[in-house]
Amino acid sequence: MIIAYIHGFCSSSKAKKAQIMQAELERNYKDIKFVSLDFSDNFKVAMEELNEQIQALLKEDPKVCLAASSLGGFMAMLLSIKYDLKVALINPCLYPCKFVRDNNYVGTTLKNFDTGHEFKIEESDLEYLESEEALLPKFNLKNASVFLQAGDEVLDYTYALKFFMRGGVGGFSLKDGGSHGYDDFEDEVDKIVEFFKKD
Repeated sequence: MIIAYIHGFCSSSKAKKAQIMQAELERNYKDIKFVSLDFSDNFKVAMEELNEQIQALLKEDPKVCLAASSLGGFMAMLLSIKYDLKVALINPCLYPCKFVRDNNYVGTTLKNFDTGHEFKIEESDLEYLESEEALLPKFNLKNASVFLQAGDEVLDYTYALKFFMRGGVGGFSLKDGGSHGYDDFEDEVDKIVEFFKKD
């Protein structure tokens, strides 16, 4: 099995949760390969790069699972639709267009927290995201184990709650308090691996 981590908005493969998961897997699951993926800050380019990386991983091992946070959760769901992959979603962003508009990010110069790379989100980027959001009803809820913390200060957790509580989801956890970064994430790694190992 390969677990690939997909980071969130303005982050990188060195994201804190990626490091936590890698450490836990190295300690307790030496038979599992872990990779944390890097990709562009541009949404469309990012999806093209992620598709290439997932295809390469699937050639290496047919059992690829995705752990993903925030905007990475949205991208992981799209990849799951395409390749029928199991995903662990940690405080996922399901509607990136709304997030971008609510934060007035269109046309603003943004900087990646980890890499320092500067970029802009244009209206054409949102048109692409809207077309991708339209695919979400095709997502197989059985492929998801979802981890939400109500104290998320960046995303309204109720959007994910409403989407995933329609029934049939593979696993679900909602905790009071916490944060967007997901407090005590190391406590969830065993549950994620258990879900990924189920047939």
